[in-house]
Amino acid sequence: MKKNQEDIFITSEADAWFERNISNATEPASDNHNVIKAMISSELPESGNLIDIGGGTGTIAAGIMKLFPRWKATVLEPSQKAKDLGLKTFPWIEFIKGSLSKKENIPNKSYDLAIISMVFTWIDRNFLSQAIANIDSLVKPGGHIIIQDFYAPFPKINNYHHKKGLFTYKQDYTLPFIALNTYIELYKKNICVSHTNYDKNDPYDTWLTTSVLQKKYK
Repeated sequence: MKKNQEDIFITSEADAWFERNISNATEPASDNHNVIKAMISSELPESGNLIDIGGGTGTIAAGIMKLFPRWKATVLEPSQKAKDLGLKTFPWIEFIKGSLSKKENIPNKSYDLAIISMVFTWIDRNFLSQAIANIDSLVKPGGHIIIQDFYAPFPKINNYHHKKGLFTYKQDYTLPFIALNTYIELYKKNICVSHTNYDKNDPYDTWLTTSVLQKKYK
């Protein structure tokens, strides 16, 4: 049976991505990180419980806790190697091995803040709606989501240059949440980033967007 993109990431590519980026895996993110700047600009609370989905070794969570010590953090991460290093490097953070798109991996609790940074772009489109529902289930009424990912005003697919047969997907990932009519957008910042440019004629191919949403119902 042919493996889908989700299975390939869980069984091998999540660890491979970690190994390619291990040099950035042991220091807390600085307050200049896009996610932390979004959190500060949106004047989010200085305490609460957060979950960083696909959070690797916990660098973003550790950076938030360094700046705001009253936050508690959980990281959901598919890479066992990232999880093991995270437990060793940031023992005050809780780590769970699992994938966002698998309901059975999702903690049975709700959080004040869910962070999903550079994760949607890898998710197999067959499981995107399940991933969105899983995030929604994690956020308390009045809570927030911070999304950071590649952006395009229309859905766009690129070949993933590290592994043949895999793809990355670019779009505005805030729209499914806003369409629920239970979230409002508090903050959006678009920047251009340096990465392999697949389409030099596409002005959006290097765009990265960081957004903050708030769940507005009781």
